[in-house]
Amino acid sequence: MNRSLRIAAIWGGLGLLLWAWWAHQGPLLPSQSFHAQGGPTLDDEALSLVPAPDIVEYEVQLGETLEQIAARFGVSLEALVGSNANILDDLHALEPGTVLKIVKNGVLHSVKRGQTLTDIARTYGVSLSEIVRANRLEDREYIYPGEEFFIPGAVTSPLFTHLQMAGGRKSFFAWPVRGVLSSGFGPRIHPISGEPDFHQGIDIEVPEGTDVYASCAGRVIVAGRHSGYGLYIVLEHSNGYRTLYGHLSGIGVYRGQFVEGGQAIGRSGNTGNSTGPHLHFEIVQYGRPLNPLALLPP
Repeated sequence: MNRSLRIAAIWGGLGLLLWAWWAHQGPLLPSQSFHAQGGPTLDDEALSLVPAPDIVEYEVQLGETLEQIAARFGVSLEALVGSNANILDDLHALEPGTVLKIVKNGVLHSVKRGQTLTDIARTYGVSLSEIVRANRLEDREYIYPGEEFFIPGAVTSPLFTHLQMAGGRKSFFAWPVRGVLSSGFGPRIHPISGEPDFHQGIDIEVPEGTDVYASCAGRVIVAGRHSGYGLYIVLEHSNGYRTLYGHLSGIGVYRGQFVEGGQAIGRSGNTGNSTGPHLHFEIVQYGRPLNPLALLPP
């Protein structure tokens, strides 16, 4: 083999070796080298995008109603009321000149004392992560009473229910259910034992499974079973008040949870010492039972 053929064979062999190495390791050019990268693949769970709040302010005109304003802006009446919790006292009377916040893809929530983001998420049935992202709270350690947070995707608010159960007007306590009063507060003959008894609350006859609402905002201190009350819940409120909800068929809250007035906390039933489906409801202040009818709206 002459010299030129030997050189060609050597270069050809080197070329084959370099090609094999490139195929295994990747290209040698700096512009083609891999850097730190990442991202979802087609098999990864899709990222939930949280809509940004779309908020406008609107000044109420003479003669306008909440229903008309909600329809004009394409939002639910419940969301409109919930987003303006701090300024609305009456569902049926709207003062001209009142400035309302219109939130088109969620609800504005005003934080209560002792309330956590987890409590708020459970109140609206929206995931905690969505609330955190929508309000850029990733680096926050605390939230404070009076702060307003956007609840993405929410279309209703317990405030609306609370006002409804209070006859349309703001009230410290609202009815936990609406039904027939079957037993009042005070002395009576116990319906089961037949003995003289002092009834510490009122009994409201409703079909089993009826939603029971928190009569006032507060923290759950009891959610369990009692021999007499059956399944029952006790809420602790400000000013030394507590409310009790007895003979339930289901409990929808847990001990330590903060709930809003008007938030569904359980379902009525016939558990414990009961002669039929109803809700037993008590209001106690500093350990002294009070007549709920004196504190509930008409």
